[in-house]
Amino acid sequence: MISAEYTRTTGRSLTYRIRADDWGGYRIYLGELELASGRDTLSAHGSHRAPNKRKAIGAMHIAKEAIESLRFMREF
Repeated sequence: MISAEYTRTTGRSLTYRIRADDWGGYRIYLGELELASGRDTLSAHGSHRAPNKRKAIGAMHIAKEAIESLRFMREF
């Protein structure tokens, strides 16, 4: 599992915490509140259905894009 903090470049510049697992799933937190979760569909499926770090990195990238666009969440 990979954990990182990410600060949005526009808006209120809040700092979000991202946790991505080796299966391609991610969760986005603001403080202790979970704002969004999902998975990187491109890396989570395919012929090799075993966990690996590339899936976690892909999920981290998708989570950062979600934060930048505020997809599925609102800025408090």
